Amino acid sequence: MNIDVLRKIGLTEGESKVYLALLGLGQTTTGPIVKRAGVTTSKSYKILDRLEVKGLVSYVYKNKIKYFKAASPQKVLDLIKKQEEELEKRKWEIEKAMPELLAYQKQVEEEQEAEVYHGFEGLDTIFEEQIRTIPKGGESFVIGIAPGRKYSEQVSFFFERLQKKRDKKGVYTNLLYSEDARGTLSYQEKSKFCRIRYLPYSSLVSINIYNDITIIAIFVKQPILFKIKSKAVANNFIHYFRLLWKQAKK
Repeated sequence: MNIDVLRKIGLTEGESKVYLALLGLGQTTTGPIVKRAGVTTSKSYKILDRLEVKGLVSYVYKNKIKYFKAASPQKVLDLIKKQEEELEKRKWEIEKAMPELLAYQKQVEEEQEAEVYHGFEGLDTIFEEQIRTIPKGGESFVIGIAPGRKYSEQVSFFFERLQKKRDKKGVYTNLLYSEDARGTLSYQEKSKFCRIRYLPYSSLVSINIYNDITIIAIFVKQPILFKIKSKAVANNFIHYFRLLWKQAKK
């Protein structure tokens, strides 16, 4: 008989040879099994143990000698039925978990975009979009606010005007200032919609996060802004913000 039939149901080559040998021999000791199956004596014991676990081999002792016997071929069919039941169970478990798996995939494979904006027209475009898309009562997070005197007059005026729009719409802004910015940006410090804490560092690069948008802005001469649309990236920066927030001073 071709052992491939047995291998297809999950038996190894050795298991298939030993089981077929036992079928042909009837109840016997290991010697004839080894000779007929073509396996070594040491391997035969391990193989017989595995076949016993699978219900395909049994044994008895006669005069303190161990005799092995192959289970009925019907047991092979029972083994296939058991595998079918286990497969059906796994299928049910996968179907049950499918919504969660698809949601995880969607999170990882979400649509991502990256854009670059230059100059004050770009600055206006990107933050006007922020005002439009953050709902009333929503919030944004900002890391890296330097002293007002480090920005150009045009940049300072832009963000003062922007804050008035945020206040009017009722949008909350969480800001991490550098410590030396304390007292230099009064329009935000006085706003009831701004929550501010201070860190001992100063930077002309700021990070703005809202919804699924992250804006990395560089204010040297003409503003340069990198806009990243990605929920995963935004969540990562918000997590970073919250870690810094715990260390910052009021």
